[in-house]
Amino acid sequence: MKNGSFFIPREQLQGFMNRPAMNNQEGLTIYWQTDPAIARRVLPPPLELVTPDQPLVYAYAVNIREPTFAPWYMEAGLGLLCRYGETTGIYFLNIQLSGPGAPMGLCSGREFSGLPKKLCERILVERTDTWAHALVESKGRRIFEIEAELGAYNDPLMAQFYKDVGPGCRQQGSCLLFKYEAGGGPEGQTTFPRMCLVNYDSANDHHSWEPGSIAALRMEPSLDDPWAELTVVKPLGVGYSILSNPVFGVSTLAEFEGEEADKLFSYLFSGRWDRSTICSGHQRYGQFL
Repeated sequence: MKNGSFFIPREQLQGFMNRPAMNNQEGLTIYWQTDPAIARRVLPPPLELVTPDQPLVYAYAVNIREPTFAPWYMEAGLGLLCRYGETTGIYFLNIQLSGPGAPMGLCSGREFSGLPKKLCERILVERTDTWAHALVESKGRRIFEIEAELGAYNDPLMAQFYKDVGPGCRQQGSCLLFKYEAGGGPEGQTTFPRMCLVNYDSANDHHSWEPGSIAALRMEPSLDDPWAELTVVKPLGVGYSILSNPVFGVSTLAEFEGEEADKLFSYLFSGRWDRSTICSGHQRYGQFL
């Protein structure tokens, strides 16, 4: 095989991450209501819950079969429906990736957009007839697993969300994310002097959408990937879909500096980093990525 180079002429980089898209991704979109006190605790203070008394959790698990910037990979995410001013979107708490294209999916998402991405051992999405199943395994723990029956939603609220969704439908969407700049304190500690809240502008171009209900949903406790914190108060339903997800850009909504910025890292840490970065007693043996 021909060897590459650590120097690439600039003119050969004109196509770098131009018009990125995650095309022909197949899998599950899942909604449930969670505990209002928990949702308020984990949502950064500049953001507000859209429905404070019945906060909505948005999750997904998909096979991204044709990303424009990498081989195929698996991805699963967990977020809350929220708003900042007039902008409504999903605040992602964490996104897990596995598979051949996962490193590029992680790097592009974190560096360009501030998406809270981590690598995990395994994500599975499968379907047989009207039954669908997905799971996420990270550091030996099954942090998410769902069984769904396609046909009808658990709750009519889902039908309102997706009443017009079908083949050929484009759903505009926003993600409300934080990008940060790390610095050093006087005693060598890491500080975060500047952060910005950004709007990640994308769309879902649906090729198919099938409603379904949550038959079972389990989340194993994890110190590093605490998906189980967002308990299921009321299951709303799922959609099994094939769609493409073009990205249109990232724009800044607000900027934070000094102590205000530094305090926001308390909300961002667990979605991006493991506790091994803040403690001295850590080790893991066995077959892990």
